[in-house]
Amino acid sequence: MESSTGISPASVIEQLDQSPDVLTWLEHPTTSGPSLEALLTATSTIDEIARATPRLVYDLHFTRDGALALKSTTRHRVTLTATSKTPIKTRMEAARDVLREAESWGALETEVTALLAEKSYARAASRLSASAKLMPMSRQAAGTPATTQEPRRALLTSLANQLEAAISPDLVRAITANDVESCKSLYAIFVDIEREGEFRNYYYGTRRTALVEMWNQTILDGESAPTGTQEYQQAPEELTSFYPTFLSAFLSMLNGERHSVSAIFPDPEPTLAFLIHNTLTALTPSPGQRFAALLHGNGGPTALKDMVKLFQVTEEFAKGTERILEKLRASTPSAMSVASPSSSGEGGLSRRRSMRMSMSWRSTSSFSGSAKQQSGSSGISVVDAVEWDQCLFQPFLDFQVDFGTLERRLLDEALGPPVLKSQSATDGDRAAREMRERAVDVFSAAEESIERCMTFTHGVIGWANASSVTNTSALSYSGTEDEEFADLDYTSQDWAHIQRALHLLAAAQAVKERLGVFETRLRGALSQVAMAFRAAVNGLYTPGVTKGEGILLAQSTLNSVELSDLFSRVLQSSSTRTSAMAPVLLPSSHSAITSFARANQRTLQRVLLSPLFVHLNGYSSLPLWSASRQEPVPGLQGVNVPAFSLSPSETIQRVGDGLLNLPRLFEVYAEDDALGFEAVTAAWLSSLGRTMLAHLTRNILPQIRVLTVAGSAQLAADLGYLSTIIRALGVEEGDLERWRTYVSMGDEAGRAEYSASENADDVLRLVAKMRGWLS
Repeated sequence: MESSTGISPASVIEQLDQSPDVLTWLEHPTTSGPSLEALLTATSTIDEIARATPRLVYDLHFTRDGALALKSTTRHRVTLTATSKTPIKTRMEAARDVLREAESWGALETEVTALLAEKSYARAASRLSASAKLMPMSRQAAGTPATTQEPRRALLTSLANQLEAAISPDLVRAITANDVESCKSLYAIFVDIEREGEFRNYYYGTRRTALVEMWNQTILDGESAPTGTQEYQQAPEELTSFYPTFLSAFLSMLNGERHSVSAIFPDPEPTLAFLIHNTLTALTPSPGQRFAALLHGNGGPTALKDMVKLFQVTEEFAKGTERILEKLRASTPSAMSVASPSSSGEGGLSRRRSMRMSMSWRSTSSFSGSAKQQSGSSGISVVDAVEWDQCLFQPFLDFQVDFGTLERRLLDEALGPPVLKSQSATDGDRAAREMRERAVDVFSAAEESIERCMTFTHGVIGWANASSVTNTSALSYSGTEDEEFADLDYTSQDWAHIQRALHLLAAAQAVKERLGVFETRLRGALSQVAMAFRAAVNGLYTPGVTKGEGILLAQSTLNSVELSDLFSRVLQSSSTRTSAMAPVLLPSSHSAITSFARANQRTLQRVLLSPLFVHLNGYSSLPLWSASRQEPVPGLQGVNVPAFSLSPSETIQRVGDGLLNLPRLFEVYAEDDALGFEAVTAAWLSSLGRTMLAHLTRNILPQIRVLTVAGSAQLAADLGYLSTIIRALGVEEGDLERWRTYVSMGDEAGRAEYSASENADDVLRLVAKMRGWLS
């Protein structure tokens, strides 16, 4: 409000504010200040304002209440408006993202091509990686068709291929020159575009080139040079000399790579392990093929020795390689820690996968390509990283499984056919000497066989089949035919036969003792392997210099249930510490020696008893058995002479004298070890007595056709005489006593005995037939 004087209340108030107080303002009015009349007018205006103040307060309260109501209403309406505008905002933001993405993809090819032209490979890789990371988000965008992604994925693949092609020559040169820094920077680029696997392929392929060429271009003995080549002019080499040289070069390469892979790769140990695996699988022909050619070639069975040497060289290489890997493991403790497989989106890049989609292979699945399953953080298969040693020893496995057969062929060729054949009686000492010498060769070969077995299979093999080299053919002896000793009466030739048999028995005893020593050593070797089986972790015995080698043997058919049972018996016998419980490891060897000893014992028995057998040849046909009555005493015809005990016949007297001379014969050889082969001389006498009785009762007496009463009496006298001598030799009478009992019976008692016996024994039937009791 403004008065007619032109002075407004606001101006008066402003002047009062600028003066220190009201009196000063009144006493010193400014020239431009208001006049008195004006002041009076202003005063009246102030009075009007004062009178209007109560209404002003009311108006202010009214205005405030209205403002509050308006604020509440406005807020509600704004909320409703914002809610209704949310889909619009979302669509606008999505449209903005699509525009930005389209702009980024539209400029991608131009930017990457420019960077490649500038050789800014790292920046190009970073740009591709950033674009690839947008793929998962763009696929989740609403309304984005699948066909939109395919051109972009193809563009990523094409640009990545161009980048790989641009840096591949530099990579090969860096790897060849062993430029670690350049390899490291290039490795980062390949990782950035998720082609770490391709970098490793380049690296492995370049580093193995020299070794692969060395293997592939070397012509071994028995191999032919590839057709159409002029470069293979060197003389063929022996595998036994070439293979150690190759492994030495291989180990030198790995030792040099130890420093390079540590600087380039984040996981040097599995990287170096896979380099070994990669190199071995690239060899042509494979090591297994060359080993088979060696074993089945012109070398024959003796090639097994060369195979064992190659295996030892391979184990030395594995030991050296394991030391290199252990150094890498010590310098990078977490090198073998493997991350779980990537679980990123379908189109996302995974640094754990090889995204090979370049010149050699194409895939329409995604930019990252087909990933290697179960890959670690380096893109190396976990299985491949630890199987380098299995790949190294796998070519030997088939030959290890067949070791028993191969070893037997080797021993057969080394020992040759048996040399102890039928010889003249005067060559007894020579035959025994040859047998002892052959035994030395046999057991020496057997001990070498144990060493080869432990070296080549580490004890995981059927021992009984592989080490039973002292077999029947090696120690067998074809004894002289029994007919050779017919008609002998202890002549000089007869004594020569006895000497020969004794010498051979002594040699057999020496071989048996040597076999016992060898079997003890074999049992000791078995015990060591058996204890290793018992101490095996998780029940799996893994012998060898590396874990992979042991797993191959443990999972092969060599590790059989029969072998486990044999080890259990060996350990059980070791714990009881008794030889009686010890299992027989070489049954065929023991059987061969036993058969040989028995054959010579039978031969010796035939020689000693041959004169007695000659006497008995005509015994069954003597006229004594058919005599009707006892012959009269000369000069006493017609005189009734009392019947006394009959004397034995002349034949039986000679046989009895021969039996009684046997103890004196053995006294001559009492100190000969051969006669102690069955423990004591008494056993020999008993054996001879049983043999004599068996020949008499089974071969001679059944041939008697007729027995009269007088013949029966004479036969009873003969058998009684022999019975006394036989008992003196410590032999039970057995069938001899039954023969004597039945022939001593009278006709009446005999018929009654035969009739009463429903199942008469053979002796009673024979006597009844001879005596005529059957009618």
